[in-house]
Amino acid sequence: MSTPTTSSIRLENVHRDFGGISAVKGITFDVSEGEFVSLLGPSGCGKTTTLRMMAGFILPTGGRIFVRDADVTFLPPEKRNVGFVFQNYALWPHMTVAENIAFGLKLRRLPKQVIAAKIEEVLAATGLSGYHARRPRELSGGQQQRVALARALAMEPRLLLMDEPLSNLDRALRVTMRKEIKALQRRLGMTTVYVTHDQEEALSMSDRVVVLDRGEIVRIARPQDVYEDPQIEFVADFVGHANFFDAVVTAHDEETVRVDCVTGPSLAVARRDGTPLPAIGTRTRVLFRPERVQPCGEGEGATGNVFEGRVVFVEYFGSVFRYTVEVAGGASLVVETHNLNRGYELGEPLRLRVEPHHLHLIGTGGR
Repeated sequence: MSTPTTSSIRLENVHRDFGGISAVKGITFDVSEGEFVSLLGPSGCGKTTTLRMMAGFILPTGGRIFVRDADVTFLPPEKRNVGFVFQNYALWPHMTVAENIAFGLKLRRLPKQVIAAKIEEVLAATGLSGYHARRPRELSGGQQQRVALARALAMEPRLLLMDEPLSNLDRALRVTMRKEIKALQRRLGMTTVYVTHDQEEALSMSDRVVVLDRGEIVRIARPQDVYEDPQIEFVADFVGHANFFDAVVTAHDEETVRVDCVTGPSLAVARRDGTPLPAIGTRTRVLFRPERVQPCGEGEGATGNVFEGRVVFVEYFGSVFRYTVEVAGGASLVVETHNLNRGYELGEPLRLRVEPHHLHLIGTGGR
């Protein structure tokens, strides 16, 4: 897909209050033409409220919303040409698949032959050709989800908004459907904003991820940057698993920042371009991901940071083992290794290494 350059929708300082409670607090971001952006965050963070303001179902308390540079802040939903896929699909149970798809087209008073052609087109696009006469109760959850998507696509919206559309499906079907949705979105070049609390969905489907917490945007970046460089503790903790150690900055040079962990060893953290250098004595938090921790033998780890400990908990997840390791000072860290590697037993001593470029500082400006 070519790199998007034109803004499809833009929010400027948008906020929304409910009875004196701020659900969304002055957020600003834009989505480019053809881009797939996910709004990710825990329940109550404001992501669905933001999506519904984009659709026109809820009016903002303040701020502006633009679709292709046209101010739509106070336009009703039917005036925005925006498609919406609801969490519960919102299909009419007494209508057939074809009738559900045709409902909005009939409200536009389109000719019958145009409606019939559009139904055929979107059913083919969503893999539902031949399902015209079925009713929702005769469909699986995945098929119902595709009907809801087909109904939205039939309206030829400028923008497709999706509110946790896969949350009612089992895991295997969710994995299948997210691939289908992403493939369809790429094929049609449809600008899409997708709300989810599932980090796996957001990371696997999105061109960019907008992470929200308590009504505010805390990170906007490509999925790999959100995961590898979370920048703040909330993002690191919410997206994936992370190890954290309280520490104090003790020294730095041209390549690394040296910190002493409150409960643990002294560590070298690689400096990153464009980040301020923390002052000596600054209190900080060291972050690293479990899969970046590598078991090592005696004499190894000269270029890394070494922890000595013992295994106190073992979890098996099919493709990976996850170990909780108690290290010197009473702290613990989590290690993930591929199941092709040697396994470790409860109580077994373990020597671990983390390379400096896999460590991040949180709370010093040094990330």
